Amino acid sequence: MSQQIRVVQCIQCKMYQVDFVKKASTWQCKICRQKQSLLKEFFRGSAAECRVKVQHLNLERGMQEECLNTGLFLTAKQQLEEEKDCQEKEENTTPQKKTNKWANYVDNTIETTQKPAAKPTKTDELSDEISMNFKKTRNTGPRSSKRSAENMPTVTKKICSKWNDFL
Repeated sequence: MSQQIRVVQCIQCKMYQVDFVKKASTWQCKICRQKQSLLKEFFRGSAAECRVKVQHLNLERGMQEECLNTGLFLTAKQQLEEEKDCQEKEENTTPQKKTNKWANYVDNTIETTQKPAAKPTKTDELSDEISMNFKKTRNTGPRSSKRSAENMPTVTKKICSKWNDFL
């Protein structure tokens, strides 16, 4: 009498395989090396018959997985296209205001106006020193002619801010 062979499926990798029939109901997967007990025997017969059956079952399983993956890919592609269409419709139907939300909370810039007075006053000289123009250098003379920070007069400037009302 010839050796009996059975067809089993691995729990972890889902591959169908041939296994010798033995007294113990445990077997080891030849692909992922997972030791497992026998849950279901799909076919029992000679070695040639079992080999053909395993090839057929693995082919069917592969086709099902491929069909499932293709279906998932198509549904994902359709959802992506629908989202793009919805975004394009929203952009076309609702005009969006491009206003700066922070403008309500930021202080207005203080602009200094030049008076056409013939004689410059002390406040005009201070406003020239406190100029907010950072691109232009004020002092082009040698560094030694500049006043040191100790000798500079302290300027008390009124701060015009919306937040002063709340402090």
